Amino acid sequence: MPYICVFEDRHSSQLTPLLYTRAAFELRCGLFTFLERIVSHYPGATIILFCRNYLSDVLQEGYSYRVNDVHTTDNTCLFLNGRAIFSLPIPAEGREEIGVQDNTLVYARLKGENAKKMSSEMLLTGDPIEMLKGTVPVVNSRVPLINYFWDIIKHNKSQIEKDFRVFIKEGANLGNLYEGVHLINEDQIFIDKGSRIKPGCVLDAEDGPIYIGQHVTIASNTTIEGPVFIGNHSVVQSNSRIRGGANIGKVCKIGGEVVNTIFHSYTNKQHDGFLGDSYVGSWVNMGADTVNSNLLNTYGDVKVEIDGNIINTNHMFLGMAMGDYSKTAISTTIMTGSSIGFSCNIITFTYPPKYLPSFTWYSYHGVKVYIVENALRAAKIAMKRRDKKMTSAEERLFRRVFQLTQKERNSVPK
Repeated sequence: MPYICVFEDRHSSQLTPLLYTRAAFELRCGLFTFLERIVSHYPGATIILFCRNYLSDVLQEGYSYRVNDVHTTDNTCLFLNGRAIFSLPIPAEGREEIGVQDNTLVYARLKGENAKKMSSEMLLTGDPIEMLKGTVPVVNSRVPLINYFWDIIKHNKSQIEKDFRVFIKEGANLGNLYEGVHLINEDQIFIDKGSRIKPGCVLDAEDGPIYIGQHVTIASNTTIEGPVFIGNHSVVQSNSRIRGGANIGKVCKIGGEVVNTIFHSYTNKQHDGFLGDSYVGSWVNMGADTVNSNLLNTYGDVKVEIDGNIINTNHMFLGMAMGDYSKTAISTTIMTGSSIGFSCNIITFTYPPKYLPSFTWYSYHGVKVYIVENALRAAKIAMKRRDKKMTSAEERLFRRVFQLTQKERNSVPK
């Protein structure tokens, strides 16, 4: 039985504002999170997760895997970077070697003492390539690496197609299609058990596959154009336009027009309004007619602020990233290349800034800090509405994020 260790590295912080409450390998791209794809490649393997220490309690609650548990056996262990999209598996057995790309460790197949040298702390703060080179062969890796949130958006559409081809292979209808539903290119449409497709819906897979999970409801007169993924227990509201690259995680409620946008899980965008080329976290709620721009009037490259630095993404089409628990009021308009932090509230009839630090309450009265007790209260109410209760570990993590993001808030003019 192989040992697989999925790890975060020191570059994970560049994936703000999406990683405050999750590890890099929990992000969605294609039909899976990065971790789900890896686990699917190695059935029966012993899985070890290496993450930032303050995430370990929540990850231990969410998974049956070992978390930050140092590898102590003499068995071969395959270490896989949680920011890499492994469309095909790296062999778990074979000679020792490390796969490197742009001076970043993508994977390492190690034995004995070399495997035992690897720890979550070393991978997050040290230089594993320097430690291992000279004793372990180095190969160049071409596995895609995610450095910023726009890299996920760039790969998402094609990754839905790749995952469907590798893991699903062909279409099937295990759900309930009402009379008046039209399927185009049916062998590229997979509808899982318990899902309902209401009258007047069109599922068009000519340009890419469509995957609909278990107990999904697609309300009447909705158009879905592949490649698209819709996760378990999600609802797509009537008259919606779900276009290529839409990636809807579990237990979401989505409406309006969506193109190449990822919703992580438990997020509501029920009403009309366009979202394009974006990544939206969990427990987000968007008011009616919330829209974002994904293209500059100049057709120039979109720039994004990350950790106080303005970065040219080299993307013509790019919307935004929005952290968990954030909310927008009705008719909110979000500018191209925006980065909205964790637990922000946007209540304004003007454009909010392109960068909002976590726990920002932004209104026409100006910018103030969203008091953590008030933010927690709202988060718990939102979770209760979905029959979920915030655990003690999740509450400690929520409060920790408030502390970790204090510097962000202090840097914003009032």
